[in-house]
Amino acid sequence: MKSSSKPVAESDKMIFGRQAVLEALKYKRLYQVYVMEGLKGAAINAIVDLSRQESVPLSFVSRDKFLALVKDYPGHQGVTALGSSFQYFSLDQLIKTAMAASTDPFLLLLDHLQDPQNLGSIIRTADAAGVHGLVIPEPRSVRVTPAVCKVAAGAVERARIALVPNLSRAIELLKQDGFWIYGAEADGEVPYYQADFNRPLALVVGSEGKGLSRIVRKHCDRTVRLPMKEKAASLNVAVASAVLIYAVLAQRGKWES
Repeated sequence: MKSSSKPVAESDKMIFGRQAVLEALKYKRLYQVYVMEGLKGAAINAIVDLSRQESVPLSFVSRDKFLALVKDYPGHQGVTALGSSFQYFSLDQLIKTAMAASTDPFLLLLDHLQDPQNLGSIIRTADAAGVHGLVIPEPRSVRVTPAVCKVAAGAVERARIALVPNLSRAIELLKQDGFWIYGAEADGEVPYYQADFNRPLALVVGSEGKGLSRIVRKHCDRTVRLPMKEKAASLNVAVASAVLIYAVLAQRGKWES
């Protein structure tokens, strides 16, 4: 797999929700904003002010027209916008950015996630924790959609996300650049709190229900687990990702001291 230096465009261009629209305005990704008539509040005022500041056309539309515009999309909060395509990074770009950071590189690899709610939540956590980037395989994976942008609450605008044709090949390239590959599994070799995260790290989390694919697990240098009570159901992938991401931060920042 050879990564292109040119970002890959995503076709979904509609953004829903107040925070998602506000952040997209800040990052100059919008060319039209729609607000349902009658809405008030600090977030609405900020959207109106920033739209004017950035010279982005803003239209107040009736409830009927707005609902016809958003169709059946839930959670729109009376605000939607049209914007330019989301720009994915190449793997090469992601590696270079991570390597240039002042801390050990930390990437998150998503092994064929399907649920936009999970992806949005993971992006939001990764942004808050300062993860250097995320890697998503192109086939059979959810991408950055309007639903993902809504759940991520603006974090998508700051996130560095690479699309790769083959996750196993991406892992091989990361290893060549000195990354250690840790896979998260219910039956992982060591509890997460005993793992050494003080190294260039790529953490792989598996898909909903299936976990890591066999070939991806085979490429991992180590697998880690989150201890659970006997007979407990497995954790949601977004929750498990959040626990592991902050475990990395805690160890690197010596929070226990």
